[in-house]
Amino acid sequence: MRRLFIPAVAAMVLVGGCADEPSGCDGRLELSEAEGRKRPVAIEPSQRHPGISDSELEKAIPSPEFEAEPVEKVLNHLRQETLRMAGGIGRSGPGKCEGEVIRPRGESVRCSVSFEGVTVPWLVTSKGMTSGSTGAFSQDFVYTAQPLKTVHTAQSVYDLFSWETGKNGTTEGPLAPVDPRCDRLPRVFSAEPGEDTGYFCQDISVSCTDGIQHIQWSDRAIHVDEHGRLSFRA
Repeated sequence: MRRLFIPAVAAMVLVGGCADEPSGCDGRLELSEAEGRKRPVAIEPSQRHPGISDSELEKAIPSPEFEAEPVEKVLNHLRQETLRMAGGIGRSGPGKCEGEVIRPRGESVRCSVSFEGVTVPWLVTSKGMTSGSTGAFSQDFVYTAQPLKTVHTAQSVYDLFSWETGKNGTTEGPLAPVDPRCDRLPRVFSAEPGEDTGYFCQDISVSCTDGIQHIQWSDRAIHVDEHGRLSFRA
Protein backbone atom coordinates (compact mmCIF):
# COMPACT_ATOMS: atom_id res chain seq x y z
CA MET A 1 0.00 0.00 0.00
CA ARG A 2 1.25 3.49 -0.79
CA ARG A 3 2.17 5.79 2.03
CA LEU A 4 2.32 8.94 -0.04
CA PHE A 5 0.50 11.65 1.85
CA ILE A 6 0.58 15.45 1.98
CA PRO A 7 -1.40 16.72 5.00
CA ALA A 8 -3.18 19.97 4.23
CA VAL A 9 -2.27 21.54 7.55
CA ALA A 10 0.30 24.06 6.36
CA ALA A 11 -2.24 26.44 4.83
CA MET A 12 -4.11 26.62 8.16
CA VAL A 13 -1.13 27.48 10.34
CA LEU A 14 0.61 30.16 8.29
CA VAL A 15 1.28 33.20 10.41
CA GLY A 16 1.68 36.70 9.04
CA GLY A 17 0.86 35.77 5.43
CA CYS A 18 -2.11 36.17 3.17
CA ALA A 19 -4.89 33.62 3.38
CA ASP A 20 -4.30 32.48 -0.18
CA GLU A 21 -0.52 32.45 0.02
CA PRO A 22 0.76 29.03 -1.12
CA SER A 23 2.70 26.95 1.40
CA GLY A 24 5.96 25.16 0.72
CA CYS A 25 4.01 21.92 0.42
CA ASP A 26 1.89 23.02 -2.54
CA GLY A 27 4.62 22.86 -5.17
CA ARG A 28 5.46 20.08 -7.60
CA LEU A 29 7.44 17.06 -6.47
CA GLU A 30 11.08 17.41 -7.44
CA LEU A 31 12.37 13.84 -7.41
CA SER A 32 15.92 15.08 -7.88
CA GLU A 33 15.66 16.54 -4.37
CA ALA A 34 14.63 13.25 -2.76
CA GLU A 35 16.78 12.19 0.18
CA GLY A 36 18.29 8.73 0.27
CA ARG A 37 19.64 6.28 -2.29
CA LYS A 38 17.85 5.81 -5.61
CA ARG A 39 17.70 2.12 -6.64
CA PRO A 40 18.64 1.40 -10.28
CA VAL A 41 15.71 -0.64 -11.70
CA ALA A 42 12.51 1.26 -12.57
CA ILE A 43 9.29 -0.72 -11.98
CA GLU A 44 6.07 -0.12 -13.90
CA PRO A 45 3.01 -0.55 -11.60
CA SER A 46 0.60 -3.20 -12.88
CA GLN A 47 -2.65 -4.89 -11.92
CA ARG A 48 -1.50 -8.22 -13.34
CA HIS A 49 -1.13 -10.76 -10.53
CA PRO A 50 2.34 -12.34 -10.59
CA GLY A 51 3.26 -16.00 -10.32
CA ILE A 52 2.67 -19.29 -12.12
CA SER A 53 -0.76 -20.73 -12.76
CA ASP A 54 -1.58 -24.34 -11.83
CA SER A 55 -1.92 -25.24 -15.49
CA GLU A 56 1.52 -23.78 -16.31
CA LEU A 57 2.99 -25.70 -13.39
CA GLU A 58 1.38 -28.98 -14.44
CA LYS A 59 2.59 -28.51 -18.01
CA ALA A 60 6.16 -27.85 -16.87
CA ILE A 61 6.27 -30.74 -14.37
CA PRO A 62 3.40 -33.21 -14.94
CA SER A 63 2.12 -35.07 -11.90
CA PRO A 64 3.20 -38.73 -11.73
CA GLU A 65 0.84 -41.66 -12.20
CA PHE A 66 -1.18 -42.86 -9.22
CA GLU A 67 0.90 -46.06 -9.09
CA ALA A 68 4.21 -44.16 -8.81
CA GLU A 69 6.44 -44.75 -5.80
CA PRO A 70 5.93 -42.38 -2.83
CA VAL A 71 9.41 -40.89 -3.21
CA GLU A 72 8.66 -40.05 -6.85
CA LYS A 73 5.44 -38.31 -5.82
CA VAL A 74 7.17 -36.38 -3.04
CA LEU A 75 10.04 -35.21 -5.27
CA ASN A 76 7.62 -34.25 -8.03
CA HIS A 77 5.65 -32.14 -5.56
CA LEU A 78 8.85 -30.49 -4.29
CA ARG A 79 9.89 -29.65 -7.85
CA GLN A 80 6.50 -28.02 -8.49
CA GLU A 81 6.64 -26.08 -5.22
CA THR A 82 10.18 -24.93 -6.02
CA LEU A 83 9.02 -23.51 -9.36
CA ARG A 84 6.08 -21.84 -7.61
CA MET A 85 8.47 -20.33 -5.05
CA ALA A 86 10.88 -19.16 -7.77
CA GLY A 87 7.97 -17.50 -9.56
CA GLY A 88 8.93 -18.75 -13.00
CA ILE A 89 9.45 -21.78 -15.22
CA GLY A 90 13.04 -23.00 -15.34
CA ARG A 91 15.27 -26.06 -15.46
CA SER A 92 14.42 -28.44 -12.64
CA GLY A 93 16.46 -31.52 -11.72
CA PRO A 94 14.81 -34.81 -10.61
CA GLY A 95 16.03 -34.49 -7.03
CA LYS A 96 16.76 -37.05 -4.32
CA CYS A 97 16.03 -37.83 -0.67
CA GLU A 98 18.58 -38.82 1.97
CA GLY A 99 16.68 -41.92 3.07
CA GLU A 100 13.17 -43.34 2.94
CA VAL A 101 10.36 -40.81 2.78
CA ILE A 102 7.75 -43.08 4.37
CA ARG A 103 8.61 -42.80 8.04
CA PRO A 104 6.76 -42.99 11.36
CA ARG A 105 4.63 -39.95 12.15
CA GLY A 106 6.74 -36.95 13.18
CA GLU A 107 10.02 -38.15 11.67
CA SER A 108 11.72 -36.12 8.93
CA VAL A 109 13.98 -36.67 5.95
CA ARG A 110 15.94 -34.14 3.94
CA CYS A 111 15.20 -34.01 0.21
CA SER A 112 16.73 -31.75 -2.44
CA VAL A 113 15.68 -30.60 -5.88
CA SER A 114 17.20 -27.96 -8.14
CA PHE A 115 16.15 -24.88 -10.06
CA GLU A 116 18.40 -23.44 -12.77
CA GLY A 117 21.38 -25.20 -11.21
CA VAL A 118 20.65 -23.98 -7.67
CA THR A 119 20.11 -26.74 -5.09
CA VAL A 120 16.99 -26.25 -2.98
CA PRO A 121 16.82 -28.43 0.17
CA TRP A 122 13.50 -29.32 1.82
CA LEU A 123 12.63 -30.97 5.13
CA VAL A 124 9.87 -33.54 4.59
CA THR A 125 8.08 -34.49 7.84
CA SER A 126 5.79 -37.51 7.98
CA LYS A 127 2.20 -37.14 9.14
CA GLY A 128 1.59 -40.87 8.73
CA MET A 129 -0.61 -42.86 6.39
CA THR A 130 -4.29 -42.26 5.66
CA SER A 131 -6.93 -44.11 3.65
CA GLY A 132 -6.97 -43.13 0.00
CA SER A 133 -10.01 -42.09 -1.99
CA THR A 134 -9.91 -44.80 -4.66
CA GLY A 135 -10.51 -47.89 -2.57
CA ALA A 136 -10.73 -49.31 0.93
CA PHE A 137 -7.27 -50.86 0.72
CA SER A 138 -5.36 -47.94 -0.80
CA GLN A 139 -3.34 -45.56 1.35
CA ASP A 140 -1.77 -42.16 0.87
CA PHE A 141 1.40 -40.86 2.50
CA VAL A 142 0.72 -37.52 4.21
CA TYR A 143 3.56 -35.09 4.91
CA THR A 144 4.59 -31.47 5.24
CA ALA A 145 7.50 -29.89 3.35
CA GLN A 146 9.51 -26.95 4.64
CA PRO A 147 12.21 -25.23 2.53
CA LEU A 148 15.60 -25.03 4.25
CA LYS A 149 16.79 -22.60 1.57
CA THR A 150 14.63 -20.65 -0.84
CA VAL A 151 15.19 -19.73 -4.48
CA HIS A 152 13.88 -16.72 -6.41
CA THR A 153 14.31 -14.92 -9.70
CA ALA A 154 14.88 -11.23 -10.24
CA GLN A 155 11.88 -11.13 -12.56
CA SER A 156 9.58 -12.65 -9.93
CA VAL A 157 10.58 -9.89 -7.47
CA TYR A 158 10.08 -7.15 -10.06
CA ASP A 159 6.69 -8.60 -11.06
CA LEU A 160 5.58 -8.83 -7.44
CA PHE A 161 6.57 -5.24 -6.65
CA SER A 162 4.92 -4.12 -9.88
CA TRP A 163 1.68 -5.68 -8.66
CA GLU A 164 2.20 -4.44 -5.09
CA THR A 165 2.42 -0.82 -6.28
CA GLY A 166 -0.26 -1.08 -8.97
CA LYS A 167 -2.87 -3.50 -7.62
CA ASN A 168 -5.18 -0.72 -6.42
CA GLY A 169 -5.31 0.78 -9.89
CA THR A 170 -4.47 4.29 -8.67
CA THR A 171 -2.55 6.42 -11.16
CA GLU A 172 -2.86 9.85 -9.55
CA GLY A 173 -3.65 11.44 -6.20
CA PRO A 174 -2.17 10.86 -2.73
CA LEU A 175 -2.27 7.05 -3.02
CA ALA A 176 -0.56 6.83 -6.40
CA PRO A 177 2.87 5.17 -6.41
CA VAL A 178 5.72 7.52 -7.27
CA ASP A 179 8.60 6.08 -9.29
CA PRO A 180 8.79 2.58 -7.72
CA ARG A 181 12.23 0.99 -8.10
CA CYS A 182 14.27 -2.02 -6.99
CA ASP A 183 17.87 -3.14 -6.65
CA ARG A 184 19.39 -4.84 -9.67
CA LEU A 185 18.97 -8.42 -8.53
CA PRO A 186 20.79 -11.58 -9.66
CA ARG A 187 18.80 -13.50 -12.26
CA VAL A 188 18.47 -16.40 -9.77
CA PHE A 189 19.33 -16.12 -6.08
CA SER A 190 18.93 -18.04 -2.82
CA ALA A 191 17.70 -16.74 0.51
CA GLU A 192 17.21 -17.88 4.10
CA PRO A 193 13.60 -18.66 5.10
CA GLY A 194 12.21 -16.11 7.56
CA GLU A 195 14.91 -13.52 6.79
CA ASP A 196 15.41 -10.36 4.75
CA THR A 197 17.27 -11.02 1.51
CA GLY A 198 19.59 -8.03 1.78
CA TYR A 199 17.95 -6.46 -1.29
CA PHE A 200 15.46 -3.59 -1.43
CA CYS A 201 12.66 -2.06 -3.46
CA GLN A 202 11.44 1.48 -2.87
CA ASP A 203 9.18 4.33 -3.82
CA ILE A 204 8.88 7.99 -2.92
CA SER A 205 7.48 9.08 0.43
CA VAL A 206 6.28 12.67 0.87
CA SER A 207 5.34 14.48 4.08
CA CYS A 208 4.83 18.09 5.16
CA THR A 209 6.02 19.58 8.42
CA ASP A 210 5.58 23.27 9.29
CA GLY A 211 5.04 24.16 5.66
CA ILE A 212 8.17 22.36 4.50
CA GLN A 213 7.83 19.47 2.09
CA HIS A 214 10.02 16.43 2.74
CA ILE A 215 10.70 14.01 -0.13
CA GLN A 216 12.65 10.83 0.40
CA TRP A 217 13.23 7.38 -1.05
CA SER A 218 11.37 4.95 1.17
CA ASP A 219 13.15 1.59 1.16
CA ARG A 220 11.26 -1.66 1.63
CA ALA A 221 13.31 -4.73 2.47
CA ILE A 222 12.63 -7.79 0.32
CA HIS A 223 11.67 -10.43 2.87
CA VAL A 224 11.18 -14.20 2.58
CA ASP A 225 8.89 -15.96 5.04
CA GLU A 226 9.44 -19.50 6.34
CA HIS A 227 7.47 -20.92 3.41
CA GLY A 228 9.48 -19.05 0.77
CA ARG A 229 6.91 -16.35 0.04
CA LEU A 230 8.20 -12.86 -0.77
CA SER A 231 7.00 -9.61 0.76
CA PHE A 232 8.25 -6.03 1.15
CA ARG A 233 8.87 -4.70 4.66
CA ALA A 234 8.92 -0.98 5.42
